[in-house]
Amino acid sequence: MIPKGGIAFFDSGIGGLTVLETCRKRLQGELFYYYGDNAYAPYGNRSEKEIFRRVKKAMRLFRRLRVQAVVFACNTVTAVCVDELRKKYSFPIIGAEPAVQLAAKDGGEIFILTTRATYQSHRFEKLLSETSKKYPQAKLLAFACDGLAGAIEKNIYNAAFDYAPYLPDGKPNVVVLGCTHYVYIKQLAGKKYQCKVVDGNEGIARRLTEILKNNKNIRAHTCKKPKKSFLRPFITTKAKRCKEVNKYSPKNGKKNPKKDEGANVLFLGKSKGFNEKAYKQMFAFTKNGHKSVFGGQKIKKN
Repeated sequence: MIPKGGIAFFDSGIGGLTVLETCRKRLQGELFYYYGDNAYAPYGNRSEKEIFRRVKKAMRLFRRLRVQAVVFACNTVTAVCVDELRKKYSFPIIGAEPAVQLAAKDGGEIFILTTRATYQSHRFEKLLSETSKKYPQAKLLAFACDGLAGAIEKNIYNAAFDYAPYLPDGKPNVVVLGCTHYVYIKQLAGKKYQCKVVDGNEGIARRLTEILKNNKNIRAHTCKKPKKSFLRPFITTKAKRCKEVNKYSPKNGKKNPKKDEGANVLFLGKSKGFNEKAYKQMFAFTKNGHKSVFGGQKIKKN
């Protein structure tokens, strides 16, 4: 039995795992769902009709789970689907968009690396137009990195894989990673371009936190004890989560010694086993908390 009332994350594959972890750090004690559609990854080269069909399947499940909010931890899904789906569903939907305006503030040449679907979307075109008007001193250069997201998805355990052929040449002042999959090669991009590389993960986490804070229906003190749930040991029940939140609230002046435990993530979909394994290995969860080993080279294939 899957407990209801959590926060749902959706991505075409493993790209959204770093978004999930960024948000989990900010929202200790919440229950999270992660739905990765790995079998159909990457979405970047698929048609809008097919992307909508895949996303709607997950959204129907999220509605049955009575989620607090949904995070599209995928720039492609956000670009193609978010406007229409916000009209259809009553719960908040937070999208992932390239951090173009953040990068453009100081001017200079900005490389924006995206998937083909994001590159061709009206939403992305509008973002570039608005940014150019707001920061005319910035030169925005967008690139559709065909095949890059798929290469990352397939080679997450292969530290020796060469991603250089997928990246455009040049000497930008800032590089924007416009796909959550690209976050996995953030260090590589920094070495190649010798400049600042930005992604949108922190912006998503801040927005999600703000939305949940303003929604009175999901505040911790409203939690009620649920029926018995037959879950794996690493999943906490809603009642236990709420108890922990209240116990270590700022009002009580206590710090939670277990705040870094990744014990409240439930993986969904056909690829749940793969995503759970990747998530745990990337962030090295232990009984005493976790130490991030994110970077690719330390992930072990069993």
